[in-house]
Amino acid sequence: MKNNFLDRKAEDILTNDFLIEKLTKEELSENKYNNNELHIAKKIHRTFSEKRNTLEQTPKDLLGIRISQTILKYKRKKLIIRFSSAAVFFILIGVGTLFQMNKEPGIRTYAMDNQFGPVTENTRLILSGEKEIQINSTESKIEYNVNGNNIEIDTNHKIKQDAEGDEVVLNTVIVPYGKRTLITLSDNSKIWINSGSKLIYPAKFASDKREVYLDGEAIFEVSHNKNHPFYVVTRDMEVKVLGTVFNLSAYLDDNTTNTTLESGSVELKYKNNSYLSQSKVTMVPGMLAVYDPSQKKVKQIKVNTKRFTSWREGYLVFESQSLGDIVKKVSRHYNVAIRVNDHELENETFSGSLDLQNSAYKVLEIIAEIIGAEVENINNHIIITKS
Repeated sequence: MKNNFLDRKAEDILTNDFLIEKLTKEELSENKYNNNELHIAKKIHRTFSEKRNTLEQTPKDLLGIRISQTILKYKRKKLIIRFSSAAVFFILIGVGTLFQMNKEPGIRTYAMDNQFGPVTENTRLILSGEKEIQINSTESKIEYNVNGNNIEIDTNHKIKQDAEGDEVVLNTVIVPYGKRTLITLSDNSKIWINSGSKLIYPAKFASDKREVYLDGEAIFEVSHNKNHPFYVVTRDMEVKVLGTVFNLSAYLDDNTTNTTLESGSVELKYKNNSYLSQSKVTMVPGMLAVYDPSQKKVKQIKVNTKRFTSWREGYLVFESQSLGDIVKKVSRHYNVAIRVNDHELENETFSGSLDLQNSAYKVLEIIAEIIGAEVENINNHIIITKS
């Protein structure tokens, strides 16, 4: 009986998630597969894994020919939908960018190229990468008019910028730890930006797309426009929105990116373990989606959304959350250094709500009393120890 594995082409291996996993683990036997095809697949897979810009000419040319032939064959069988997308993509992007799965959103590239210097004590509004305005209020407000050329800060400071042309003008708000900002964009969408966060956005949205970039945490109340979806881009994913309220937490020092949907509907697009596709997940209200970039997977959990949005109203809600997680949130909100002196104490859990109008010391005193700990303030460092 003929061995069907010997008929496998390099492109067949590279478009099969199961075979890619085995290829990664060096579990594909050369006795079962055509040695030359397996060699080509390994070359291409290695190029992706090491993020090289080019392939050797021979396997690259062979793959191009095979892809063209395979497209015709799959079209005749009406089974081409997924494969043809990947194959056509390979052909179109050319030699220099073969390893890229999808074109990076322009705003993500801009964010990577523009770091805007060190963090300061004040909130910073940077206009088109040039003019910078320092805002010293703890809870600031920034509002754009419909044309994006008039900006009002805290109702008493008005500035102008040129946003009337066809070119997209990108502005940036950088909110340090201990402060928060409410920004109203030119489309009337409102974004509450939490401590230690950066938002990049157009002063006026282009006619075909609404797109912003977030490092950190923010609550989005997006104005509805079914013809112009709203996209929130982070380092790991894109969130597509038609009109809704949701919280997105994408701090650089966190291991996961968390999206909590309060109302409406959003679609998450994220990198998966396949080189030739991305995954999409649609959320419904009351759900938390946790994306783990190391596993490239999303897990959805039903939650009390107030746990993730209450900071907008000035309090925090906890449900059996560890002291370690609580300390991180409190530290960000107040911009204070907090240390837990005992590892076991970090795992103690707390449920309840905390009024953020109180000082950080008072907030932690309330928690410490419940879990049986003590709080000290030593040289502006809050120390939590076992009683």
